[in-house]
Amino acid sequence: MVIKSFLAKQLGNPSGIFGRFLMKLLNRENAEMNDLALEQLNLQPEDYVLEIGFGGGYLMDKIAATQIPSCIVGIDPSIDSLQVGKKKFNKQIAQGYIEVKQASAESLPCCHRFFDKVCTVNTIYFWSDTKSVLHECYRVLKQGGKLVICYNSKAFLEQTELTKYGFTAYEVEDVELLMQDSGFTEIATTSAHSAGNGLFHCTSGIVG
Repeated sequence: MVIKSFLAKQLGNPSGIFGRFLMKLLNRENAEMNDLALEQLNLQPEDYVLEIGFGGGYLMDKIAATQIPSCIVGIDPSIDSLQVGKKKFNKQIAQGYIEVKQASAESLPCCHRFFDKVCTVNTIYFWSDTKSVLHECYRVLKQGGKLVICYNSKAFLEQTELTKYGFTAYEVEDVELLMQDSGFTEIATTSAHSAGNGLFHCTSGIVG
């Protein structure tokens, strides 16, 4: 129990030597989830993109590699993630193409109607106030902007017992309803499987 409790805490806010190792591991283990999120973003030229909880930087790296967006911003509550991001994206940060900030999802340090796309993978379980986060996402997205949320199935989180250690699990219907209540339209969910994550989902919505 102590080990699982420690792991759950690190997954939510990686820190120290173990946290940095975990970020590298998750880059590999969550590759399929991140790739699905990238696909669902449907990036367009001149897009301004925000990733909430960039962790080890896998998805940001993939987004940057497309050379499609004009700007990529990543936020994460973890100081260690911020340090990893600054080192990993040193050149792009110097060029002004990528920006990384320490911040929580509940209070995005971003201007109103600034982004075309907002994405997040495996962070929804840790949000202290999901409605507030979704309202923040709606606030920073432009008219017609898109939010993409990728997350493990409720069954997977319950099977791994992570729900006993602070993880809040969601059914697809829960996420879709929360997004609808926050003002998003054209809500849709795509699901897939991976060896490490079992069944997972990617729910998206548009600012109407």
